[in-house]
Amino acid sequence: MRLLLISVSSLLFFSCAMQTKTAIPPTITKEVIVRCPIPDIPHVKKPIIKQQEPITEKLQTMLNYMFQLQRENKLLREVLETCKGGNK
Repeated sequence: MRLLLISVSSLLFFSCAMQTKTAIPPTITKEVIVRCPIPDIPHVKKPIIKQQEPITEKLQTMLNYMFQLQRENKLLREVLETCKGGNK
């Protein structure tokens, strides 16, 4: 009877001691910084406007350049918003 009591108490003691080590995960004390992946956004090249071209051609070239810059700006702002939203 005494042997049974000792064996049961030792089993309970060792099983509880083993479980507490694996049940509690280690706490993280350092802040972890997660970086946002940077997508490949093509850079808009500035067009060369020649003096010999008619004014309509010059204006059309400048308008096309402006619209391309707006598109690039929109893509960059979307990337910034997704990165800001992911880090909160």
